[in-house]
Amino acid sequence: MLADLAALTPPLIMATAFLIGVALFLRRQMSPRDQSVDEADESDIPDDAPNDARGDPGDPAHGPSTDQHKV
Repeated sequence: MLADLAALTPPLIMATAFLIGVALFLRRQMSPRDQSVDEADESDIPDDAPNDARGDPGDPAHGPSTDQHKV
């Protein structure tokens, strides 16, 4: 009987460690985010700026862009 339990000990330890790891991962992923992270995302784009602050690439007044290549 003890030999059977000794053979099952390593898989039980690994299964327990795996379940604890999954529980900690899910707890971290499902927790509410910190407010400072959300505020940093919103501060990237000002409220009073147009959606495309660089202008329309198809606009002739805009001029050619350095990242556009002619094919």
